[in-house]
Amino acid sequence: MTAPVQGSCHCGAQRFAAPPPAEVTHCNCSTCSKRGTVAAYYAPGEVEFSLSRETLASYQWGDRMMTFHHCVTCGCAVFAESDAWTTDGGEARPARITLNARLFDDFDLEAVPVRRVDGRNGW
Repeated sequence: MTAPVQGSCHCGAQRFAAPPPAEVTHCNCSTCSKRGTVAAYYAPGEVEFSLSRETLASYQWGDRMMTFHHCVTCGCAVFAESDAWTTDGGEARPARITLNARLFDDFDLEAVPVRRVDGRNGW
């Protein structure tokens, strides 16, 4: 079994651990673009969090019930949660945790494949 990847926001208040991602996703939707996120997707039980709740803020967006979490101390977009949903094209998407892979410690993002998604023009 591969050791989990550790990650944190810039100030270290929000921490997480998860399996190394097999790929990451670069999406050009307004949320990912403006938050600077490179996404690593996980089933809800795959991620372990150590969060400072008093400095973690949430933002809920859209009809897909996505909740984005960021650190209010350093401003880093840390993770998002989403319920199961279906794309406009009929593709079923499971509930998931989306980690900002840019926050992984000691992990070479250049070494994993990048999936590109045109979220700006619809799912």
